[in-house]
Amino acid sequence: MDALTQDLFSGIDAGYREVFRSSPSPMWIYDVQTLRMLGVNQAALTLYGYSKEAFLRLSVPDLHPAEEHERLRESLRLPLIERVARRSWRHRSGDGEAMQVEIVTQDLQRGAVQARLVMVTDMSGRRRQAREQQQMWRRVTDVIESMTDAFFALDRNWCFTYVNAHAEKVLRRSREELLGCNVWEKYPAAVGSIYQIEYQRAVAESRTTSFESADADGLNTWLSVTAYPSKEGLAVYFRDITDKHQAERKLREERQVLASVINATDDAIVATDVNGCIKMFNPGAERIFGRSRDCMLGQTMDLLLPEVVRAAHPQHLHDFAASATASRSLGGGRRVQGVRFDGQLIEMEATVSKVEHGGELLLIACLRDVTDRVRRAGELQRSRELLSDLTQRLMSQERTLVKGLAQTLHDHLGQTMAAIRMAHETVLTFQSDQGLAPSPEIARLQGQIGVLIGHAVSQIRQVLMDLRPPLLEEHGLVAALDNELRNRALTQPRIDLSFRAAPESSELRWPLELEYAAFMVAREAIENAMRHSGSASVLVRMSGTASSLQVEVVDLGSGIMAEPDGRTRHLGILGMHERAHMIGARVRIDSTPGRGTCVSFNWSSTQ
Repeated sequence: MDALTQDLFSGIDAGYREVFRSSPSPMWIYDVQTLRMLGVNQAALTLYGYSKEAFLRLSVPDLHPAEEHERLRESLRLPLIERVARRSWRHRSGDGEAMQVEIVTQDLQRGAVQARLVMVTDMSGRRRQAREQQQMWRRVTDVIESMTDAFFALDRNWCFTYVNAHAEKVLRRSREELLGCNVWEKYPAAVGSIYQIEYQRAVAESRTTSFESADADGLNTWLSVTAYPSKEGLAVYFRDITDKHQAERKLREERQVLASVINATDDAIVATDVNGCIKMFNPGAERIFGRSRDCMLGQTMDLLLPEVVRAAHPQHLHDFAASATASRSLGGGRRVQGVRFDGQLIEMEATVSKVEHGGELLLIACLRDVTDRVRRAGELQRSRELLSDLTQRLMSQERTLVKGLAQTLHDHLGQTMAAIRMAHETVLTFQSDQGLAPSPEIARLQGQIGVLIGHAVSQIRQVLMDLRPPLLEEHGLVAALDNELRNRALTQPRIDLSFRAAPESSELRWPLELEYAAFMVAREAIENAMRHSGSASVLVRMSGTASSLQVEVVDLGSGIMAEPDGRTRHLGILGMHERAHMIGARVRIDSTPGRGTCVSFNWSSTQ
């Protein structure tokens, strides 16, 4: 404190001077006449950001911005009583920053010196603090309002003090309806409910509580609630979990349905962990394996497997669990075997899948008992093999019989008919040479006998052609098919019969059994087309190599109507299939009603 200031305070208690010096409130003294600074305390230096020497070089106007100097002069001219009153001013700090202050002045008189004491209150700090508090409250409010959870606060009287927007939706009341109102009066249905019990317990025990419950209003809404007690009351966070609750209920129902299906199915469903320990064993598995669920849970799959595969089974499980495949057939798409409690082997079709349940990987095997089906399939296969063998023997006998019959017709009956013709012609010649004129009736009978002999010879020739394809043995399939179509063209001139053989196959020969089967299939197909299709043309195509053969008979007729069960009952078609099957070939029939039919005979040495 300088000498002048000490002089001003010389008549004042030393304690008062100490208050000026150490007061936390900024204070300074100025000369009323010159407006120069006479004294300043440390709090004022801190507020304004000056050193003591720099501050004492100032005058009062130096603390005011230029636009307030006129107002300052007017204030200085006011009576003392008005100058003492608290006034708001803008001051400038040492770095030029503006601040809002309130000042209280007190005149001091000592001899010829008239001074004035100024006590300053920094309003900028208070307002800044108030703004910060408001901003903080707005941030807190924004957080609460933007939460996906609903929130409300209750005071110690159970009255609403805050309700956010989400709470309005869930509670179905506006905040204007709720704020200041008692929660139990607004929601009387909640009195005595889990809500009141848990809220009161949280407050009484000063501990957080969480629970789930249906809406107290009975609107089929489910809420998840967490209540936090405090000195002011209770903060409650809650959310609508109706969708979650319904989803969980639906999941429970689906699990019940799934369990019912698993329990009702005739297939065995067995779930294990990756080590083969059984976790599920349904009634179908009990029936198939003859073992109870209770005795199998916790056991390994070894009890259900033949001894020969038990050692390799754990590695198969681990390999499948580590693979990226979600499911696959056991046995590589083939059947697998299981073992009943009595040691009987079971033939099964099996599919294994993997799912994760409760953080554990489970392998689920679906096993179908096909033992009876396999047995019946084996019996059917054996029957087919016997039938195939019988058919082959019959066809072999057919070829032998046909060949013998054709030989007999040609060598015996044919020669007999030739002799009869010669004898008939000799009688006619003798009568002519002897001048014997037969009666008209005898002449007529002799003419009829000649005609009948001609017909018989033609019929024998046709039978020989039907029984023993001409040219087949000597010249091969191409020549035989060409001759067949030429002969049929003579009897059916209104149908255009054509034959096309690939040039590279014209000189080829195949085994006689193959050529015979191909010829007989083609002949049957040609006959069916000419008789039943109504087509104006029939085309036979042939191609092949030393290791393959293909013959096609194509018409543009009415087509073949499919049977309801997909099978054919035409004996001719069945015969074509059997002939092809006996020599390792296949017959395929492609037909569309109204658009014709294509019968193809295909053979390959590799099939």
